[in-house]
Amino acid sequence: AIYHLIAVMGDAILPYVIFLIVPVLGRMSDSDNEIRLIATTSFATLVKLVPLEAGIPDPPGLSEELLKGRDRERTFIAQLLDPKKVEQFKIPVAIKAELRSYQQEGVNW
Repeated sequence: AIYHLIAVMGDAILPYVIFLIVPVLGRMSDSDNEIRLIATTSFATLVKLVPLEAGIPDPPGLSEELLKGRDRERTFIAQLLDPKKVEQFKIPVAIKAELRSYQQEGVNW
């Protein structure tokens, strides 16, 4: 359905791109090869549209809840696409060691 929406809506899909990426990302590991192929194709198309999405006005009628969700998704996608934007994770238990940079990067993910 998302693949079809992308094809039919064209640029009109821009305000909703952020909401579609995570569901498509989940389907990229589907056990069905055809679903994985459609999902990866859709993901590639959606990712190219992400920079354009940030510069357009909000669609009318978008609830406050959806706006907050969009901001969370934007943060996640920014971290996914640029590892330098991954937030530092603080380990909640005390450890008597200092993590090496690659270890901290792994914990952050």
